[in-house]
Amino acid sequence: MKYLLTIVYIVFTTSGLALMKLGGDSLKISLTGGPMFKMGWLTFFGFVCYLVSFLLWQRLLVKYDLSYIVPIATGIVQLIVLLMGYLIFKEKVTVFGIIGAVFVIVGIVLMAFGKR
Repeated sequence: MKYLLTIVYIVFTTSGLALMKLGGDSLKISLTGGPMFKMGWLTFFGFVCYLVSFLLWQRLLVKYDLSYIVPIATGIVQLIVLLMGYLIFKEKVTVFGIIGAVFVIVGIVLMAFGKR
């Protein structure tokens, strides 16, 4: 169950980030002429995904070892975001970004084996 909950968290987090980025700058908040709050559909769905991921994150933090779940989950999210940035948003990945990703992968593997 730990892995399923973690995977669902990662999917909602990365989906939320991607949808909010795809939604662009559609969030509008104003207090002049009365309160107004407006956002595009992609941004809205991204916000909902991110909200769900926050609730799942809360559950993960309470249920499992903090020193284990935080580095592993956030490391995997960072790797997926790096790939999404490159593949979906055509962002540049530098040599330092690749080196950092390798360090994250090594850290995740070491932590996973260290827990056994």
